[in-house]
Amino acid sequence: MIYQAANYIYLLSLLFASVCSISRFKKTDKASRILSILISCAFINESAAYLLAKIYHNNLALYNIYSLVEFGLLSLYFNYMIDVFIKKNIGFYVGIAGILMGILDLIFLQHLDSFNSYFLLFEALSVIGMSLFAFFRLLLKHDSLTLYKYPHFWFISILLFFWSITFLCWGLYDYINQTLRQSALNINTALAIVGIVTYVGLGCVFLLYPKMKNINE
Repeated sequence: MIYQAANYIYLLSLLFASVCSISRFKKTDKASRILSILISCAFINESAAYLLAKIYHNNLALYNIYSLVEFGLLSLYFNYMIDVFIKKNIGFYVGIAGILMGILDLIFLQHLDSFNSYFLLFEALSVIGMSLFAFFRLLLKHDSLTLYKYPHFWFISILLFFWSITFLCWGLYDYINQTLRQSALNINTALAIVGIVTYVGLGCVFLLYPKMKNINE
């Protein structure tokens, strides 16, 4: 019951973040627009996954394909957000390399209809690494920047929060679901709650985006 309620609230939080990001789309920079597209894709994916689970009782293929799209968009976000990445389009190369690795993983290691834990671990570590590097570049480049009033500071903090908490879960997900069934339900509920906090936070940053952007211009 608690897990179902958390799932419904999670979908509502995704819808909230999508609406907020779309409403601010024209007022944001290129990196934020990519994040907005990612959030909208996440809402579509989760809605479709919910329907597939209800009808076919298996949505892993959809999640595996979406994880490649997600990694590509996150790499593009950092490509347009980190100054060093912008100059050499490093985010493009990271995204292409990661997607190719994900495809090879699906072909040779973990199949399309199985849980793709290897790629999710790789994605988590990559996002955490790029987030920490983004913080480093922000602090190095902007001595007078008011970080807590800067939208990308909050975007990066939220991404770091989500992936730092969830990356160990992805690595142990199959084991937990197969061996510790009661614990699996609790962990899935916790992951949904982490998702709720993440998307409500992203939605709030987009709502406050124009005010934050003006302060730091």
